[in-house]
Amino acid sequence: MRLEILLFITQVAMSQTASPQDLGRLAETNLRSPDRVVQATLALHIGLANEGSGVVVGRKGDKLLALSAYHLFQGKSKEGHATFFTAGDPPKGDKDLVKLELVDSWPDIDLVLLSVEAPKLPISPLQLAPARSLPSKIRGTTHTAGCDKGYPSLRAELLAGKVLTTKNAGEIDAFYWEMADPSIPGRSGGPLVDCAGQILGICSGTDRKGKGMYIHIDEIRAGLKRKGHADLLNSR
Repeated sequence: MRLEILLFITQVAMSQTASPQDLGRLAETNLRSPDRVVQATLALHIGLANEGSGVVVGRKGDKLLALSAYHLFQGKSKEGHATFFTAGDPPKGDKDLVKLELVDSWPDIDLVLLSVEAPKLPISPLQLAPARSLPSKIRGTTHTAGCDKGYPSLRAELLAGKVLTTKNAGEIDAFYWEMADPSIPGRSGGPLVDCAGQILGICSGTDRKGKGMYIHIDEIRAGLKRKGHADLLNSR
């Protein structure tokens, strides 16, 4: 316990005197299981391109269940393929594409639930964070994963706050996490996680202010429960 307190005090002291580059390196150490987050993040192929990302949150029979962003499928096929990756620098993609299909959707909050063929690689689903989670507003206490580079990469984030808003005019208000930095094309559908690797949100793009928007965990949990997917709320 004394060691943990000393480490925390040291990190705080460094955060007050270190350069932005040093802070970035310090923040990256806060995610406890980065490899697990990388392996649970998949690249989605809807059509002929790498459209976005998704994250595995559970299992059903011999299939994996993943969350992603609805806008990736809007006006397109409800089926596609996905690539899983092993951790590495950079992560290495599985040679075999696996099939995916849309199981359920929540267009009002830009969320979909996908059924994905389980790959040969060992994949551990990420757990959803508890309702009313309150992550710290310190860069590195939250991270995002996404396939903007063609493979999953992690990025330390700075939480700006929780906002009630709409992505587009005429839509229903919903809660989102607003991040200090914009999202990057290809990361849509990827997870926002806390230091323990629990999912706090799903990337929904960038708002009109240039801030990254992530579907709030409370909206995700309520949506899953409302449509009969409550078994995913505590799955591992």
